[in-house]
Amino acid sequence: MPSRRDLLATSGAVLAATTAGCLGDVDGGSTQDPGTDDDTDWPMPDHDARGSSYAENAVAPRSSPSERFAVETSWPIDRPVVADGTVYLPTMPGLMAFDASDGTERWRFSTDGDGGERFRSPAVHGGTVYVTAEPGLLALDASDGTERWRVETPGRVQAAVAVSRDWKTLYVGDDTGAVYRVALDGTVEWRTEVFGPVTRIVVDVIGGAYVGTGGGEVYRVYDGDGLWRKRVPGKVTALALDDGGGPYVSTFGGGVLRLQDGAHAGRPRWHAEDGPVAHRSFALAGDGVFGSDMAGITRLDRRTGERDWRLDGDHGAGPAAAGDTVYVGGDGAVTAYKLGGGVGQGGSRIDPRRWTYDLGERGARSVAVADGALFVPVLGGEEGPTELVALE
Repeated sequence: MPSRRDLLATSGAVLAATTAGCLGDVDGGSTQDPGTDDDTDWPMPDHDARGSSYAENAVAPRSSPSERFAVETSWPIDRPVVADGTVYLPTMPGLMAFDASDGTERWRFSTDGDGGERFRSPAVHGGTVYVTAEPGLLALDASDGTERWRVETPGRVQAAVAVSRDWKTLYVGDDTGAVYRVALDGTVEWRTEVFGPVTRIVVDVIGGAYVGTGGGEVYRVYDGDGLWRKRVPGKVTALALDDGGGPYVSTFGGGVLRLQDGAHAGRPRWHAEDGPVAHRSFALAGDGVFGSDMAGITRLDRRTGERDWRLDGDHGAGPAAAGDTVYVGGDGAVTAYKLGGGVGQGGSRIDPRRWTYDLGERGARSVAVADGALFVPVLGGEEGPTELVALE
């Protein structure tokens, strides 16, 4: 007997076939092309320094995928990072490294063995893994996981490491409000203070940092000096940045804002009060801002903040985009959506999905796109193990 999920998918396909040509892709269109490069990396927590979570040219599954591998892991707590043929997965006991082609474990690193470190997504460059954990910032040898240096912070680190565009400096903040810029050899170049625990950091093209806090503020910091600060209506849950423009900010309970820089620094360009409480990250793809939460996935217009569409779903993880597709995990499934949301207007969409990968009672963390595949941390449940799954 077909499952409820199969019945819904079949009925959606029939509806799409019978109404094709009757509706236009009115307000959620996309002109993005499929990716063509099957040899890409996802070298930073949200793909790049501006936190776009978008690998524009990367090949990724656009139709029902098959498993490249599925390997059991410890409990995953953040998005994987993929660089130079290796997948780096933060887990409760420590950071694990796997071969991206077959899932063979290469090494694992832990400072105390009891999961107290709570590693975040790393950044990988030049044979070194830079990773934040509750003790601070650590640099590990990418080949075997041995520690090279560390910078300890006075408080716990809750945000992943941020990196400058030229890969010369790292940024880290802790829950006391201390923010550091650190050279690649571990030298602390400066330290400054913000109010409240640091939840997110992104870096612009000239090396300035935008810092979001749990106290509901966004700071613009350059060379150790605070240039401006803006109060926003809730804890900062996600930050992303346009080149030549200010940051996109998701807040807990206060919607999504785009702040200005330059002469109008800190002022909202727009405020989408019904925007998502974006889990961990946005995906900036084409002219859309994609955010996901427990109620669904939402596409906002990057220029105006208007909601193009929203699709229901239990998507408790940050989205990742590649080519013309956005991917998001959550309870029970990983789903691939068309960037344009299919055919229709607003929340009434026909054929918005490319595929759904059923996880049963299990759930997925934020995914990464690299090496021609989608890398998915899967949380264990009553129906199966905790795994790292590669879909292609």
